[in-house]
Amino acid sequence: MRSPSFRVVVALLAAWLFAASAWADDYPSRPIHLVVPAPAGGGSDIYGRVLAQHLSPLLGQPVVVENKPGAAGRIAYEYVARSKPDGYTIIIATSAILLQKLMYQSLPYDPVRDFAPIARVARNQQILVIPASVPATDLRSFIALVKAHPGEHNYAHSGVGNPPHLAAELFCAMAGLDMVGVQYTGDATALVDLLAGRVSMFFGSIAPAVPHVTSGKLRALAVSGPARSPAVPSVPTMAEAGLPGYEVSGWFGVLAPAGTPAPVVQRLNDALVKIMARPDVQKTFLDSGIEPGSSSVEEFSRNIDSLLEVFRRNMTLARIQPQP
Repeated sequence: MRSPSFRVVVALLAAWLFAASAWADDYPSRPIHLVVPAPAGGGSDIYGRVLAQHLSPLLGQPVVVENKPGAAGRIAYEYVARSKPDGYTIIIATSAILLQKLMYQSLPYDPVRDFAPIARVARNQQILVIPASVPATDLRSFIALVKAHPGEHNYAHSGVGNPPHLAAELFCAMAGLDMVGVQYTGDATALVDLLAGRVSMFFGSIAPAVPHVTSGKLRALAVSGPARSPAVPSVPTMAEAGLPGYEVSGWFGVLAPAGTPAPVVQRLNDALVKIMARPDVQKTFLDSGIEPGSSSVEEFSRNIDSLLEVFRRNMTLARIQPQP
């Protein structure tokens, strides 16, 4: 005979499952807020607005883009992590959130535990560019040049622990280079000094760099991911260019606060998969230098776990120390 306590647990579980199912059937019943951890006009903002535009008709409710820039995205991530887990506050994130987990010891949220993966929407990587005035025509000759002048060449990055910084430090460590890092606020300011020849190298987003490569003012030596980018198919990977084993790549994806009901997460995933299958959406993403591609909830979760370990290994190789 089952004990009364067992029957109570079963009844409560059944009631919870019924409530969760009913909640999913009613979802969404009011506007959804899609948080963007960047100012208007940036890459995340562009992708967020494309997703919001197409999510609204699929879900039958307005999807409002809410920009919360600052602190390399940490303001927005904390806001979403502390939001009610009901599917009405979600965020378009980058894999740089995983670097936060490894870089900062005192974050007010856990970049993995406090979020529920919904869907990956794109893969991204960086492009290694140098000024045309630097006398190197490919990766091998650039490595030889820097080795011949230790400490004389510098590189631009957008903050310690951010992907461009990790990409550059890993490159220096694997190639045995002595270069000085110079911090900028983002791609735009870094490219200004790169074009002026005040820095010798930058790992940056593909789209802002391509016009300067096309004009001949910058030289593209390699992309940082495991495969060539569809946006610049003529540019080799770092491994192809002469540095086997090198890889720094990531993703854009949509997250919700941890504890968001699984049926709600699945409803959002279904909608995002449909959106990312649209040729016009794919073209928008490709034109901006990233590779569109959706995932299931489970696949995205596995991707987060595996990339966290890749970043952990790369930080060890690059000898990047966690910050307070």
